[in-house]
Amino acid sequence: PRSLPKKIDRCGEAAIMLWLAIPVGLYFFRERIATTLAALPARKTVVQGHLITLVLGLLYILPVEFVGLGVLKRPAYLGSLWCNIFTLLYTLKSNYGAPPLPQISGFSMSNWRQTGQAALQQLAPWLQKAMSGVDFHWLFFVLIWIAAYPSVWAVVIIGRRSLWSVGSYCSNENLPETASWRESRPWKAFAPTWAKLKQRETEVLHYSTLAEIVLGIWLVVSILMPWRQILTCILYWNFL
Repeated sequence: PRSLPKKIDRCGEAAIMLWLAIPVGLYFFRERIATTLAALPARKTVVQGHLITLVLGLLYILPVEFVGLGVLKRPAYLGSLWCNIFTLLYTLKSNYGAPPLPQISGFSMSNWRQTGQAALQQLAPWLQKAMSGVDFHWLFFVLIWIAAYPSVWAVVIIGRRSLWSVGSYCSNENLPETASWRESRPWKAFAPTWAKLKQRETEVLHYSTLAEIVLGIWLVVSILMPWRQILTCILYWNFL
């Protein structure tokens, strides 16, 4: 039917508006969210975020379209990335505190540049501390792929780090709260595999770093292709 393209366009616009509603909702409910997060155990909450990231990433990577679940691929990809973003933001907040809100007074379009510089000066001390940690750089990595074409390799790289966070937490016998995790059936089934991976940690990290470099090279090569991503390529090599 002729009306089908219009319906598809409307569905696409509705999906974009739905994702834009996320930062708007976070802004309006920021105080309630901050109060709720403050009452949560930080380490356990971070691990749970990485676990959800890992599960959604696996759902995107696995060929679920062969069993009629292909409609879940795109939501799983975006859900994995957004969950990792929120987890990293929560980690930064737990490690360095919440960033100070810039005190802006007398704002007008004529002095927007001066106002922006003043706001950056107020944020500079917090940014210097946050940028010294690895979580800030990984946050930049994940944000790059939010606006890019879906990539299995990006999900694999992000999932590897989430797997290491979950595995290191569950296998730590010095933490009392991990006892229930170690007694769970999924962990008992995965524990032998984790022990083998942990023994080859240096090799795994080496291949993970190599995958990041190869992905950057592929972005450069893909500039010659119809699906080129010039901005993604520039941002990614800035990350490397």
